[in-house]
Amino acid sequence: MPAASPELDLYDVFQPALTAMDNLVVLTNLSPAAERARRYAAQLAGPLGARVVLLHVYQPPVLPAETGLALTDVLPCDREQVTDALRAIAEEMLVPTTVEVVDGAFGEALEAAVARYQPLLLVLGLTATENYFDAMLANRALPLLRHSAYPALLVPETAALLPPRRVVVGVDGEAFAVRDPASTVFQELLATWQAVPTITYTTTPDSSLSRNEVLRAVQASGLVPGDTEVSFYQPLAQTPEAGLLQTAAERNANLLVLLARRRSFLGQLFHRSVTARVLRQATLPVLLLPVAEPAPAPAPARSKAAAV
Repeated sequence: MPAASPELDLYDVFQPALTAMDNLVVLTNLSPAAERARRYAAQLAGPLGARVVLLHVYQPPVLPAETGLALTDVLPCDREQVTDALRAIAEEMLVPTTVEVVDGAFGEALEAAVARYQPLLLVLGLTATENYFDAMLANRALPLLRHSAYPALLVPETAALLPPRRVVVGVDGEAFAVRDPASTVFQELLATWQAVPTITYTTTPDSSLSRNEVLRAVQASGLVPGDTEVSFYQPLAQTPEAGLLQTAAERNANLLVLLARRRSFLGQLFHRSVTARVLRQATLPVLLLPVAEPAPAPAPARSKAAAV
């Protein structure tokens, strides 16, 4: 009897782990990139005991500038046809799947869906087409983080559908804080697939910190519990993204994790950020993990003598 494929093994090996956050919301259409994202979401949902919600924000073909999608990517454009097509897809999914087609602005629809489903992850397909990528980045990826504190999983249309057992986490050495729900989600992913994350900091001509400095920031962040096993890698490269992608290739990573700082994705600089440059070149799923600036250290208490 032939061995089962890695995609099918996931459903047999793992038992459901999550009970509270049990939805993966996939922002979808009928493009090849969206199809890949749906399949990957199903791969994750089975072991996590989650259901998949296929969310399509319908906008008439007269509004391509809002969606950032070419019409050929989302045909048929009729709302009823799109709904029927997605329902047929849902029936063939290997995990419980529902379909929701909504009208309106993308950001508003996403915000409402997040409030309704409280998703474990938001999932979006990435295409390799340059013009599509720029529009997607501005109109899709940014609202994912602007309207949600939940992690966003971006799946390239050529990504292998493999379980995230080898995880590379890119850090910049600066202090950060990972709070719920993002911290719970990330730690649950690691626990479910028994993954040992590789913390990666790239030494470049513009940035050079010691291993201890970087790991102190990670340990104080809440990214993983203090007793979690991690590995550390510090490549030398001209740019942070080059070192990170080099590490992912050398470690044969299944998942790349980037820290999504609020200051980077709210401004126009996001398009020139390390995150954007990694996404342009990534061939494996990328998890954007929302992080906050750490709380400032409390000021030292003044003695009564000093106060006089």
